[in-house]
Amino acid sequence: MKNIGILLTLFVLLTLAVCFVPAITNYDILIIKAVQHALHNLPVAIPKMAGKAAYSVMIAVPLVVGNGCFLYKKMYKNAAILCSVPLFAYCLNTIIKDVIHRARPPYYLQIAYHPHSFSYVSRHTFITACLWGMVIYFTQKYIENPLLKNFIITFSGIWIVFSGFSRIWLGVHYPSDVLGAYILASVVLVLYIKFSAARS
Repeated sequence: MKNIGILLTLFVLLTLAVCFVPAITNYDILIIKAVQHALHNLPVAIPKMAGKAAYSVMIAVPLVVGNGCFLYKKMYKNAAILCSVPLFAYCLNTIIKDVIHRARPPYYLQIAYHPHSFSYVSRHTFITACLWGMVIYFTQKYIENPLLKNFIITFSGIWIVFSGFSRIWLGVHYPSDVLGAYILASVVLVLYIKFSAARS
């Protein structure tokens, strides 16, 4: 529980800073500009890969494959845990967005599309980190083939990082939105993993 307390404290402190320290937003904007300037020669299609269609596919794939394996092996509790992760993350994210009411980055920074929902925390990043974090956990726990295990863990880690970074690159989220999503996802993962281990 000590880890959860530390992570929650970090999340609360970051949230308070986002709400009450305007300099955080100013630094966020500088970081977005620096990222976009450094990568301006690369096609926008690269960060867009983490959005919309690809995002939906990358939610569906672990749910279908993971739950197919769990149901085949009659591991119903694991199937329920995996199914509940993105739903819980979505609901929690919606509550936080509605409470914090942080506006999106300025329109001129949004280089591909212009979402109208609130910004803190990044939903794409949060749900991706929660779901694919559980994929990493279940892979470590159940897959014995070292090549397959290493591939899934590496791919999952890259996808989690890329999903968050793409939000900053596209200018649709502040870096602190993404950082908050990662911290909160860590809290959710610790809780889910503890619950999963207790039910094994």
